[in-house]
Amino acid sequence: MKSSFGAPTRKLIWRCVSWLHHLDFAWLLPSMARLPLAWGFSLAKLRGHLNAATGRDWRSVALGFRHIRQQSLAGFRHLPVTADESQLMAWRDARFVAEARDEYEAQLLAADRVRELHCVFTPPGASIVCAGRSRGLVLLTPHYESFCLGIAFLGRTGGVVNSMSSSVTQDPRVDPAVRRHFDDKYRGLETYLNGGRVIDMESGLRPFYRMLERHETLVVLADAPVLPGGAAMSVNFLGGQRTLAAGALRLAQRTGSDLGGFICAPTSTGRYELTLCPPGPSNDPATIDRVYAFMSDAIMANPGGWWAADLLPFMPPTEPVA
Repeated sequence: MKSSFGAPTRKLIWRCVSWLHHLDFAWLLPSMARLPLAWGFSLAKLRGHLNAATGRDWRSVALGFRHIRQQSLAGFRHLPVTADESQLMAWRDARFVAEARDEYEAQLLAADRVRELHCVFTPPGASIVCAGRSRGLVLLTPHYESFCLGIAFLGRTGGVVNSMSSSVTQDPRVDPAVRRHFDDKYRGLETYLNGGRVIDMESGLRPFYRMLERHETLVVLADAPVLPGGAAMSVNFLGGQRTLAAGALRLAQRTGSDLGGFICAPTSTGRYELTLCPPGPSNDPATIDRVYAFMSDAIMANPGGWWAADLLPFMPPTEPVA
């Protein structure tokens, strides 16, 4: 249906939306990080529901991806599950809540409040996976629940932990307050990584090779489609053989590093569980299958926690998993 608003009115509305978006990241989120945790997490949940109602996330405002709400719903329809429309919409709305919580947790990182949070590691012994290594380790994780806090929890257990980020968050179209939010998030995260760093992948792969050659840990988001000109691989993921970005796997294989995965999710206010998929040789296809099956199982158990569901339509299965 065509909008009943004229172009000047639409332009004015968009300016108001952009202004409120700026205030949200420039003032509201940092203020929330100074509140008692119970209040902060409650406000983060409310903020997520408001974002779900309006279809707003930082990409929808900055980069013109105003289809996030619809694209997320389409992504959940691609999952190999039986769900009616009300369940699909509930997952779509939960996706915004999970993302909003991550943004609040990013401000807790920037405010150096992670020491107030508690994390349980599963299975026993998972908490030492990054410490005292004899070779590098690449840990894969999806845009799921509280993955960024999970990186900080891994760093608290010892060993040098690094993470790969993307310069898309510093795109000139992104509001300055949002760019500052991500910079504060990554610099805050680095304080927990025992000398580890968060580096944009667009800066080149050499720093990542050096990290792994020093037997450090590198965390990479593993649920992204292939970028133009990027390395690709076919893996069993979310019910089908899909083509995903393969840069992390190549890094692991070329440095003789191990490959594993993890999921970090909240269990109650200020409490989390980090579940590890134990590492194995990165050149063993069984290791790759096991890590992607692990991530798939987590997403399928709670689809609404996966706030990259809008990417799934760009990774259509070439064939179903037997």
